[in-house]
Formats: sequence, C-alpha cells, structure tokens
Amino acid sequence: MIEVRNLTKKFEIVTAVDNISFEIAESEIFGFLGPNGAGKTTTIRMLSTLISPTSGKIIVDGKDPQKDGGYIRSIVGLLTETPGMYEKISGYDNLDYYSSFYNVSDKKRKDNIKKYLKMFDLWDRKDDLAGTYSKGMKQKLALARALIHEPRILFLDEPTAGLDPESAHMVRNFIENLQKEKTTVFLCTHNLEEASSLSDRVCIIKKKIIKIASLTELQNDKKSKKVEIVFKDNARKYMKILRQIKEITDIEAQDNKINISLKNAEIINPVVIKSLVDSGAEILYFNEIKASLEEIYLDLIRKEEK
Repeated sequence: MIEVRNLTKKFEIVTAVDNISFEIAESEIFGFLGPNGAGKTTTIRMLSTLISPTSGKIIVDGKDPQKDGGYIRSIVGLLTETPGMYEKISGYDNLDYYSSFYNVSDKKRKDNIKKYLKMFDLWDRKDDLAGTYSKGMKQKLALARALIHEPRILFLDEPTAGLDPESAHMVRNFIENLQKEKTTVFLCTHNLEEASSLSDRVCIIKKKIIKIASLTELQNDKKSKKVEIVFKDNARKYMKILRQIKEITDIEAQDNKINISLKNAEIINPVVIKSLVDSGAEILYFNEIKASLEEIYLDLIRKEEK
C-alpha cells in the first residue's frame, strides 16, 4: 500500500529525514517510533502529500504523490500531534465541514458523523462549541475527523495523547479492528506498550532507519537473554554456582527466584540447568523473560547515539 525508496527531506541546512526506505502492506499496522526530532512527523507529512521530499520516491496505492496528490488525499486520513479544530463552531459542524471536502454522499456523511460522535462518546455534546471541549474530547473529535470519509490509509500521530485510560483503551481496540476493514495504519507513538500491542511491525528511526521488524523478531535478535529460575527453596544458596558460569552477565535473587542475563542462551541454558541440578537444586520453573519493546528500543537508540 505504501512504498518508500531513499526518501530524504532537508530544511535548509537540517536533514530531517535521511535516505529511508520501507514498504507497508495493505491492512498492516506499522509502528513508527523514534525520539523527538527523529523525522517521524516530517515523514507523515511527505506521505500524506502535505510537503514534497527533497529526493527519493514515494508510491501510495500505486500512485505518485507528485502526479496523483488529489487521489492520495482522498484515501488518506490524518491525525496530527496537535490537531486544530474550529473552536467557535460545534463539534458536529466541524465534522460536517471537513467531511464536505471528500466525495461522500450527504446521507453517508451524516451517518458517519453520527457513528463516530457516538463511538467516541461525543454525541451528547455534538452541539457544543468545540472550544468548550476538554483536551481528550478534542483528541477524539480530531480522530473522528480523520475517519469521517472512511480512509484506506490512516496516519495517526499520538492517537491516545490526552485521553483517559478508558478512552485510550477504546481507541486502541478500534485501531485493531481497522485491520478487518483492510485499513492500513501508520502509527506514530511514544507509548511503546501501545506500539507493542498494536503493531504488526515497528520501524525505529532517528533520521535514518535503525531497524524494521516485528516484536518477535526484535526479541529473537537480542543477543543477551533474560531467564527466570524458580526454586523450591531459597534461591540465594545457588548464586555461587551461577557466578561460576562466565556467560552469565547479571544475577538478581529474591526469595525463591533468580533472574539471570546470559549470552548464547540456546547453548548455555542446558549447562545452567545441569549445574544447578547436580548441586541438588529443585527447579520449579525455568522461563525466558522476553525483552519488552521499550528495552529493545532504548538499547537500539543508545547504540545509535554512541
């Protein structure tokens, strides 16, 4: 659905996006992650035809933004990090105005306005001025605006920012369900737990792309593994045995549990188990603790900064 090749954007002497390439399939949720200033918003602006790249190629649904910008804008929905709404008109009128830009019948437009205002719990406030809405309500109204014409591609920049936990949970469920409708979602978020639970793949960027992979692939790529060992008795008595295994780089003990970090886990795990059993240890559980996306992300960003 989206193809990017050697995409670069420069603003005078600043390179905001530096020679990035990726592809996104139809109905994929693609997490786009990076620190502030990494080029995430600039990339969204290029893909949604708001600005032109300095160099490189973009193809959206088989179309070139330079030649078919109107078509691309018709199939794209965009939620920016700071969505601006007309505060002196009602929430309903905001959606009615913005939806009039698209080739949607009057009936369909009215049906969708009602659908999304009800979905985001704004129907009872539909006639109130948007300027009287809370930050979370404005965020939901902006999300409704992005969806009002039923786009095939949805660009989301911090979609749950400012939302209460219940509303954020509802929005995340909604994003998941978009896959059933074959909607492609380009998700920018600093909420790494959100990115982890929603994304089919994540792209970690800092002007240049650092890594593109699924969470499982990222976890499997991590050289150092964490393992939790649960014993029948107090764990501290086995610390000395584990310290003798040089591939173990870190040991933490608490009650009847020990967490270890080790390299070459596939080879060393049997050695660890044999050493413990030979010493008389009764092991209840021996589990790998998968690294979280946050741990992996911070590790990759720190390596890039060195």
